[in-house]
Amino acid sequence: MTAKALVIAGYGLNCEEETALAFGHVGFDARIVHINDLAESPGQLENIQTLCVPGGFSYGDDTGSGNAFAQKMRLTLSDHLKEFIARDTLTIGICNGCQVVVNLGLAPAIDDQYGERTVAVTHNLTARYQCRWVDVAVQDTHSPWLDGIESMHIPVAHGEGRFMMEETILQTLKDKNQIALRYTKPDGQAAKNEFPFNPNGSTDDIAGITDPSGRVLTLMPHPERGMFTSQRDDYTTLKENARRAGQSLPDTSDGMALFQNAARYFETANIKKTA
Repeated sequence: MTAKALVIAGYGLNCEEETALAFGHVGFDARIVHINDLAESPGQLENIQTLCVPGGFSYGDDTGSGNAFAQKMRLTLSDHLKEFIARDTLTIGICNGCQVVVNLGLAPAIDDQYGERTVAVTHNLTARYQCRWVDVAVQDTHSPWLDGIESMHIPVAHGEGRFMMEETILQTLKDKNQIALRYTKPDGQAAKNEFPFNPNGSTDDIAGITDPSGRVLTLMPHPERGMFTSQRDDYTTLKENARRAGQSLPDTSDGMALFQNAARYFETANIKKTA
């Protein structure tokens, strides 16, 4: 039985096609579903193993990134989302989807308090939209999304990507290993809030967080825009170096590993348990 992924679309989300392609590439039966259709028929979630809120600019970010879309989901799907997460499923929010998931309170959901918003994702300190490639390091996390991954070179594209929270919340995330990703310099050293390595001024260089189970991952960088080697900003250099060394480049790059992990999580036993 093939694991099923549902990628939400609508109202300015604009990364559903490439994100669904990423899921399909690793073996998922991936479907794109408009948020209105999901709200009208939430029973669809009962036969889904992975839910994704992709990137974009929902509602034009007019009331703050992800706020309006999160409110729509809260009013129409709140109980269904909590039931979905309570099962052995995976959920991911990418960029605008990250903002939506955080605004919904599905992450970090400290002490399983799903629906309680304790973290904000707000305006970049540069006060400018940042579209650039960054390096992120996987932290001491138990998220199946990031199993075996040490770092990723993938892009960001956002104007509101700065994680902010009270100091007590930050300490709790550290203590409970719910910080999933941090921005680093290319050599792997901590960004220490230095631009452009930390592109938005995010607290403690945070690029992604999880819920307590690790099965809900929300991150600002775009793994689906860095899933193939030919997408990379340094592709021509890598290609020339490989040619001179008489080697070939792999087709896939860092971002694909995240989707491969999701597919690996749903082996036959897990699918039967959740379907």
